[in-house]
Amino acid sequence: MAQTGGERDGNQVVRFPYSRVPPSPSTQPAKFLGYGAMAQLIGVPDRQTTGHWCSRCSGIWYGYLLEVSCPVCGNRHG
Repeated sequence: MAQTGGERDGNQVVRFPYSRVPPSPSTQPAKFLGYGAMAQLIGVPDRQTTGHWCSRCSGIWYGYLLEVSCPVCGNRHG
């Protein structure tokens, strides 16, 4: 079926704000910021955690998929 000007492609991805924030270019390597609160509480194995970028701390922290707050500074926007 041909698309008209007002229709959206069914395969188009609509991104969630801040879902993927790329690291800023830097000469410094990324820091390890630790684990999120839920991952620490439950004691999740490393293979079950997901890496998250914190632009304020310029580092990566690991936690459950639904965790959103940096364990160091509390940043929730990547």
